[in-house]
Amino acid sequence: MEIRSLEVDFDKGTLRINGEELKESPVIVVLPGPEDGFPYRKLFNPELATGRKEECDRLTVMYSKGE
Repeated sequence: MEIRSLEVDFDKGTLRINGEELKESPVIVVLPGPEDGFPYRKLFNPELATGRKEECDRLTVMYSKGE
């Protein structure tokens, strides 16, 4: 999937890719956390999940500062 725009709101439980809300599959989203801490993770569409994380789609966003 080509991603041209991305909206992730952990508080509201919203995941939109290219302006469309993803509702057809469970997705584990991973965002950078605090500098020295663990990343933030959330399962979107948990009602569609079977309980096996390997069956979920994954979206990981990485960010690194320049020198």
